[in-house]
Amino acid sequence: MMELRKTTKNYKVISALLMSMIWHSVVAQVSFENYAITGATIIDANHKTPLSNQTVLISHSQISDIFNDGSKAIPDSFSIIEIKGKYLLPGLIDSHVHMATDPSGVDNRAHTLDVLSRMLFSGITSVRDMAGDARTLASLSRDAFKADIISPDIYYSALMAGPVFFADPRTVSSSEGFAAGNAPFMKAVTDSTDIALAVAEAKGTGATGIKLYANLSASLVKKIVAEANKQNIIVWGHAWLDDARPSDIVKAGVNPVSHSPLLLYEKIDSIPASWRNGHTAYKSIGDSIPDLSSLFQSMRDHHTILDATMLAYKKFAESDTAFRYSYEITKYITARAYKAGVTIDAGTDDDQEEFVQKEMELMVKDAGFTPIDALIAGTLNGAKALRIDNRCGTISTGKAADLLVLNKNPLKKIENIESVDMVIKRGKIFRKQ
Repeated sequence: MMELRKTTKNYKVISALLMSMIWHSVVAQVSFENYAITGATIIDANHKTPLSNQTVLISHSQISDIFNDGSKAIPDSFSIIEIKGKYLLPGLIDSHVHMATDPSGVDNRAHTLDVLSRMLFSGITSVRDMAGDARTLASLSRDAFKADIISPDIYYSALMAGPVFFADPRTVSSSEGFAAGNAPFMKAVTDSTDIALAVAEAKGTGATGIKLYANLSASLVKKIVAEANKQNIIVWGHAWLDDARPSDIVKAGVNPVSHSPLLLYEKIDSIPASWRNGHTAYKSIGDSIPDLSSLFQSMRDHHTILDATMLAYKKFAESDTAFRYSYEITKYITARAYKAGVTIDAGTDDDQEEFVQKEMELMVKDAGFTPIDALIAGTLNGAKALRIDNRCGTISTGKAADLLVLNKNPLKKIENIESVDMVIKRGKIFRKQ
């Protein structure tokens, strides 16, 4: 059981009240300015072999020191949380969510707040939203940052695509009030578009990145990335854009690229009919997938992250067996990219029916990841995708106190990532009975 204590007499009364909140409420949020976590076993990208008996000092939402238990004195002003026998990880990052595709419908505020709360209590401290109504996302992002809502931190994108895409009904609900393709956060672009203005408008929405979606040429992708670099905004995108192959997108500097199966279009123009023909064909898909080693090498050279989204394709295949082949492709390509040394993050693209822990479990079960590499995908690599790895993604002095405490060792069984004891976001403690 977690132990919370402090040496002063006055604190013992406060401690009793806080313990009552933590252990007897359905949910609790507790905040201290300064406290120490002791007895921790740290697991992260820097500690692939668990480091036990560690004390982590947290001051004003940041990690201020890490040392062996008992090797330094804990300041008298610090509260103490003892977690001996438990495991301390960085907070998880879901690198592909959609929280505001239809803010007046399925993504209404009440539903979204419920999802965000459940995500945080599950251990997710940051998410990357991959296109929706930026007006809604800006409000949610601000409220999450200020702790006005119980939520992971939200980093969101503005979208650019060819004009054809804006007949999609999702764009209508996401940009209600604007003519199709004219919203600053959902923009139709062509060779005649003022790219500098379009990028400036996208950045003005508060977006962390620009997402490239469909029907864009390789030359237009290069122009967008070059201008985005000038204006200091990230460019994310699908790994294939109909008129730009994966290698074009990688070389242009889009990073991360989303969806493992789309890498297939580096070598083919369409899915062979034989792959769709039933169970016997699935067994041979892996042998039929063309060699993508040169693409993987380019991704390594450009430090491109693959946003694999295995869970989305698995659920797609389960919902319509005619597309069962899609998950077979996803498994094979994700596994090959992993073996080739491509950096891979963990994103669900699942409309939040299930969370990033399931993506990490599929990485181990179906793509050959070791548990530690799945953990890195869901922590440090997600931070790299957002370019916030200087702030979070590992447990290091000076980084934000975005942390996850588990009851069981996830390196022994990746499903133990769901054995959550408590979550810490920006130093605030969250716990659910």
